[in-house]
Amino acid sequence: MSERIDLLVKIASLYYEEGKTQTEISRIMNLSRPTVASMLQEAKDTGIVKIVIQHTNQSTINRQNELKEKYQLKNVLIATGNSHDVKSEVGSLCATLVEEMLPLKKHIGVSWGTTVYEYVQHARYFDYKELSIVPLVGGVGNDNMKYHSNHLSFILSEKYNCQVNYFYAPAVAETVEQKEMFLDTELVKYITDLGKNVDLAILGIGNPGESSTYKNMATVTPEEIEELKNGQVIGDIGSSFFDQDGNEVATSLSKRMIGLSLADLTKIPDTVILASGEEKILAIKALLKNRIIDHLIIDASIAEAL
Repeated sequence: MSERIDLLVKIASLYYEEGKTQTEISRIMNLSRPTVASMLQEAKDTGIVKIVIQHTNQSTINRQNELKEKYQLKNVLIATGNSHDVKSEVGSLCATLVEEMLPLKKHIGVSWGTTVYEYVQHARYFDYKELSIVPLVGGVGNDNMKYHSNHLSFILSEKYNCQVNYFYAPAVAETVEQKEMFLDTELVKYITDLGKNVDLAILGIGNPGESSTYKNMATVTPEEIEELKNGQVIGDIGSSFFDQDGNEVATSLSKRMIGLSLADLTKIPDTVILASGEEKILAIKALLKNRIIDHLIIDASIAEAL
């Protein structure tokens, strides 16, 4: 982080975490009180500090506990819908949950997509120099670059002031032959091995037949989109498509995708799944059936269906 960000984090930590007054901080940091006040405002404006009013009503708490017990999960969090952007609320809940676990983790795996992006946006600033961020799927490409795993991993490493690794391959190779070429490289072998051994994986989940993500990717053909709509696929996670029983389904598209498989994810000790939107309900149910989810963060419509 830059010296300016370091200073903002220090002042914000003294004020919000240690309960120091602005006058006390001005004395500790050898700054004027107006300067301290200005920098606290800057910390909020730049996203270093996020003020969140927690108001989870009893019915939501009861529903969370009910789902946690029903599916034998470690945690269930439900976005209340009070925000104008439910996906953003899901991301915020994820940041709160993950950051409670950070002191016990050494390697965090990050997937791709819009919901994981919201988690990274809401992540706060910490100092975990021994922590390592690992992308779980191919991380380069020309489409929607801010949602790619390499970009998300980098931003997260800046916020947590920790180490970062990169996935030197695209999420979707142009051909099966190109995919095999990438898989044969030492760089890709190394990063996939790291991904299989993370302590915690954070992934979004999708319904590829309904999602616009794949439709907007230049490397995905209309025929492949049609295959997803008309086949057995009801969900996708990482680089895998799966059916209603949570079993992987091989498609023309999945054969070109590079990253951890569904089988790889089942071996990770803590898997956090993020989802919003009713089109994800069947996919969530399939993963729950296969016991792939440890921590589930969802919106109210999915919670009601479950």
